[in-house]
Parts: sequence; structure tokens; C-alpha cells
Amino acid sequence: MVSPKDRLRHIEESSAASRDHLRNIERSSVANARASAENTQLLQGIEYTNRMNMVYNGIIAENSARQLQTQRQQLALQQEQHALQQAVAEQTARHEFSMWRQTPEGSAFVEWQERAVSLVPFLRDRERTWHAAWEHAIGRARADVPEDERRRFASHPARLKQSGLRTASITAFAIAGLCALFLLGQLLLLSLMASAPEPTPDPDRITYEECLATLDDPDNFIMNEADCEAIKPADSSSVPVAALFIPLVLALGTGVALVVMRKTRRREAQNDPTVRNEIEARTARWGFDPLTTQGPWFPWYESQRFTGYVDGIEHMVRNGPSQRPLPSQLIPLQVPTPMRPSERLPDEVNEVLSSFQQENVRLSQ
Repeated sequence: MVSPKDRLRHIEESSAASRDHLRNIERSSVANARASAENTQLLQGIEYTNRMNMVYNGIIAENSARQLQTQRQQLALQQEQHALQQAVAEQTARHEFSMWRQTPEGSAFVEWQERAVSLVPFLRDRERTWHAAWEHAIGRARADVPEDERRRFASHPARLKQSGLRTASITAFAIAGLCALFLLGQLLLLSLMASAPEPTPDPDRITYEECLATLDDPDNFIMNEADCEAIKPADSSSVPVAALFIPLVLALGTGVALVVMRKTRRREAQNDPTVRNEIEARTARWGFDPLTTQGPWFPWYESQRFTGYVDGIEHMVRNGPSQRPLPSQLIPLQVPTPMRPSERLPDEVNEVLSSFQQENVRLSQ
């Protein structure tokens, strides 16, 4: 039976254990509160860092946008200044030209320019008409040329060159060169084999001559012909060196034959009068060779001094206001005299020349 003293002791021990347990709970609560405070402080630091990064990024973006806007403003200002300078230069040039055109030289240029502006398209139209007439005449004449004659003319340059035979001959000589290199290598190898010292004979090994002598012995029953052939020494003189020359000779012979064939065919093509006679016949029939003529081979006007005449007028019309030429420097404006129709010219060309002459007569009235 438990005595009251023991019961008191047990109660005191339970109270002490309870007090310890309460102290542990209090310590855990303090530790949790401290950890919670540290976590809160850490989260506040992270939030502050994020806010600072956002502010920094915003400042960078704002600075970039401000720089871009500044650059755009500078570019716009430069363009505006350039346009203003160009406008001022044009205005100055117009003002100076307006002042110059009131002088006798400027008045003469303005009058010349007005007439030149009307003359240039007129002459350009004549050039287009002239080229169109020739293109029509060449196409009509080319269609009348027989097919075999056109084929001979088209193949004539290839016959003169003979490019296929030239390529084949070059290939044959290249093969001959390779064969020569291979032959030199074989000859060098044979010479090295011939100059190499013979190996020291083995006294314990039977030689080829001894094997042959053993075969001649009627009492022999050990050696046979196969054994002797197995120990027969290699003879460098037995190598068919002459056979190595066959590819070289064939390649050289083929190359020379192709060169001779090419020269022969080129000479035949050069001496063949067929194409040359056909060219002369076409020229005598139409006044030109439709297979070689690509356009008018002479201008529509008589005097050659009008070559580049229209281009010179256009250049002076455009650059005259800035260059301000003297009246003596102005190109005389006139319509060139066309050539007369001829029996050697195609009908289309003669019709155009006749129309040009009639226009000149009307303009002169």
C-alpha cells in the first residue's frame, strides 16, 4: 500500500515534469516566433529587392526611350535642315536663272530650249521607227532562209573550233602522262630490286639448283617439281616491262591521232566555201545577211555628224539652266536629212525613208 509520503513525492515529481514540459513549450514558442520574425524580415528584403529592380528597369527603359526619342529628333532635324538647304539652293538657282534669262544670253537659251523640247521626242520617234522597220525586215528575210542553210551557218563556228576533239586530245595526253609516271615508277622499282644485295644463303636450306639435281637422281622419292617451284628465286628479267609501254603508246597515239583529226577537220571547215557562198548569196539578195544582222547597220540620216545628236541636245536641255551656255555654244536645232531609198534595201526600210523625206518636205514649207 502506498504511503502518503510516497504519494506526495509522486505528485511533486509530476509537477516538476509538467513545469519542464511547459518550459519546453515556451522555448519552442519563442523559437517559432523568432523564426517567423526572420522569415518575415527575409520576405520583406526580397520584396524590397524586387521593387528596387523594377524601379531600376523602369529607369533604364525610360532612359532608352528618351535616347531613342532624342536620336529621332536629331535625325528629323538633320533631314529638315537638308531639305531646307536644298530648297534654298533650288530657290537661289531659280532666282539666278530668272535673273539670267532676262539677259540676251538667257533669252536665247530659253528660246532654244523651247524648240529643243519639241525636237527631241520627234527624233526619238524616228529612231524607234527606223529600228522597228529593220527588225521586221530581218525577221521576214530570216524566215525565207532554208532550214538546212540556217543549220549549216549555226554549226559553222563549232566546225571551226572542234572543241570536242580538242578536249579528247587533252584527255588522251593526260592519260599518257599518268602512264609515263607509272612506268617510271615500275622501272625505278625494278632497278632497286636489281641493285639490292643478294641474301646470304642458308647452309641448312636446299637451293633451287640442288632441288633440280635431286629430281634428276633416279633414287629420289622425297622431292618433286612442286617443291622446286616453291623455292625458285624471282627473276627480275622475267617481268614483262614491254607490256608496261602498251598503255603509254596507246594514249600517245590516240592523242596524236585526235590532234591530226582536229587539224584536218578545221582545215576542211575553213576551206569549205559553202557557208561563205551562202552568206554572199543572202547579202546579194537582201542587201544584208539576215542570219548575222541584229539591227540597223547604218543610221537613217545621211551625215554622220548627227551621231549622238539627240543625246547632246537632251544633255544641254537639262544642264543648261545651271551651266548657262552662250548663244554660240547652243547646238543648232535641225532635222537631219534622211537617206534616199535604194534597191539594195528592204521594202520596209525604203518605206520608212520615203516617209521621212516627205515629213522633211512638209516641215520645210
